[in-house]
Amino acid sequence: MSADPTEGVKESLASIDPYQFEKFVAALWERRGWTTEVTSASKDAGIDVIIEKSSPFNQTQIIQAKRNASDNKVGSSDIQQYSSLKHQVPNADTVIVVTTSKFTSPAEQRAEELNVKLVDGSTLLKIIEGEDAYDLVREFTQSVPTDNSANHQPSTNKTDEVTLDSETVDVQDNDTKIDEEMSTSEAVVAVIQGLVALAIVIGILYLIAITLLF
Repeated sequence: MSADPTEGVKESLASIDPYQFEKFVAALWERRGWTTEVTSASKDAGIDVIIEKSSPFNQTQIIQAKRNASDNKVGSSDIQQYSSLKHQVPNADTVIVVTTSKFTSPAEQRAEELNVKLVDGSTLLKIIEGEDAYDLVREFTQSVPTDNSANHQPSTNKTDEVTLDSETVDVQDNDTKIDEEMSTSEAVVAVIQGLVALAIVIGILYLIAITLLF
């Protein structure tokens, strides 16, 4: 059975650098027949990608790319903010928000009111599948860390720490045993010394008693 090409796509895209995600979205829309421009990170004024098409009529649209974790939904305040971006580009008629996650219900309602188009993670997967753009996914996510020896290094360190801790405990236990043995020996010596002193005192008292009686 062949592997599912969609397996982990959203997770992989959500793990790349945000600017890389913008470039991926631009490449994907180019695959769909658009001319795209990824704006400079220092000059975009909040705009990520500008897309244009001349057929069947001239169109200019703005894409805002939101590379989010699956549990980080895009809210209505974001939609409110992005809706005004089209005023920064001449002849722009539509703003599209593309995310790897989802939109909240208020965000979807606000988008409908402001004519903002939404592409959530599931829709993004459908577009990738429709354009057979898994090669683009691989191209832009190849730098995402994989399960290699480097990732296992912390575990090795933890193992070493556990081993060292165990050895430390063993040494401490040995020291404790030695201290206990020394304490026991000292106690025995102290008892013997006490008995000797007591015997001497008894002997002296006995001599004194004999002297007084005779």
